[in-house]
Amino acid sequence: MISYKNISLKFEDKLIFEDFSFEIAKGDKAALKGRSGSGKTSLLNLAMGFLKPDKGKIYIDGKELNGSNIKMLRKQMCWLPQSIAGFNSDSVLSMLEHPFTFHLNRRNSPSRNLIESYLNQVNLGNDILNQELDKVSGGEKQRLGLIICKLLKRKIIFLDEPTSALDKESLKSVAEFIMKDPEMTVLSASHDDEWLKYCDKIIEL
Repeated sequence: MISYKNISLKFEDKLIFEDFSFEIAKGDKAALKGRSGSGKTSLLNLAMGFLKPDKGKIYIDGKELNGSNIKMLRKQMCWLPQSIAGFNSDSVLSMLEHPFTFHLNRRNSPSRNLIESYLNQVNLGNDILNQELDKVSGGEKQRLGLIICKLLKRKIIFLDEPTSALDKESLKSVAEFIMKDPEMTVLSASHDDEWLKYCDKIIEL
């Protein structure tokens, strides 16, 4: 499903990776583990096409990632950064609905019942839908971002430190929400030992 082949990456004079390779199969729940600055986020950015390797190739679903197919391949992916901007929305409900205003996603527009079901699964009450987005905590925004990823029904999810603002109880609910979907391939960047317990593959950097 996702394959990094002999990746080399350098920022200015600092070598981040050299001939680095690993593979993730369909349905794997994998994590990149390493200290801050080890390149975890850079590897996610490479797979999304936000960065280009100095050497090596990345394959997504058997196709080599390049400038001619990146837009097509991104239709299979969902990217959740560590900081959630909120899509310029005023309320939580408008944040959740915003991605489905785009033509590509309209066929997956969720029902209110499905949204409320997902909120409950990640320990968020339905009353949060009417809250102003700037009043929502960082941990709540992380969980809302994960809900969007699942509502979009993408095959691959990239998560950058998805539990950085979560307490242990919320982390458990989020892990069960994401990791129990056998069809979803997950690659996360994390140094959270609790999160790593839910991953079936860990790539040490």
